[in-house]
Amino acid sequence: MTSTDPRPAKPRRTPGRLLFLFAFHAALSGAFIVAYLTGDEDTYAMHQFAGYTALAALAVRLLAGVLTPVGPLRLPRPSRAATLDWLRRAAMGEARAWGQRSPLLAWMALALLAVVGAAALSGAVADFVVPFEKLHEALGEASLPVVLAHVALVLALLGLKKAAGWRARSHTRHEVIAP
Repeated sequence: MTSTDPRPAKPRRTPGRLLFLFAFHAALSGAFIVAYLTGDEDTYAMHQFAGYTALAALAVRLLAGVLTPVGPLRLPRPSRAATLDWLRRAAMGEARAWGQRSPLLAWMALALLAVVGAAALSGAVADFVVPFEKLHEALGEASLPVVLAHVALVLALLGLKKAAGWRARSHTRHEVIAP
């Protein structure tokens, strides 16, 4: 390797718990999308498989959350006071609040676990107790807006975080240039 050759990129190290969360997100989101799109009678076997996959992913995630007292695997514990404080600081334009992890994510995670979990569980019950099919269908339809709200929240918070970085860089430039 000569001095002009680019250095080989070092692989980014990601802790095992974060890899678990990435795998959980991939399994659950993939299973949810397939289950949602295959809810008609023609693709029922695929719908069932995707639903049970979602249920299994949720069960493993809940088990990991119960067994892990701290860290990223811990089950979300939303705090009303922390959320109101963060919203106040973010609304006032405090860049530090924009760059921090939002407590809104804990509320959204709880809503997602509840509604997607209820849809998946009611689907499993509906396989054996037919009257549960209507409840399962209603919960499945109610899940989509919550999932889309989650995506919108994550994108909005990512935008806030980027804006906080831009503001910090522009303030730094002004401070360096100013006498």
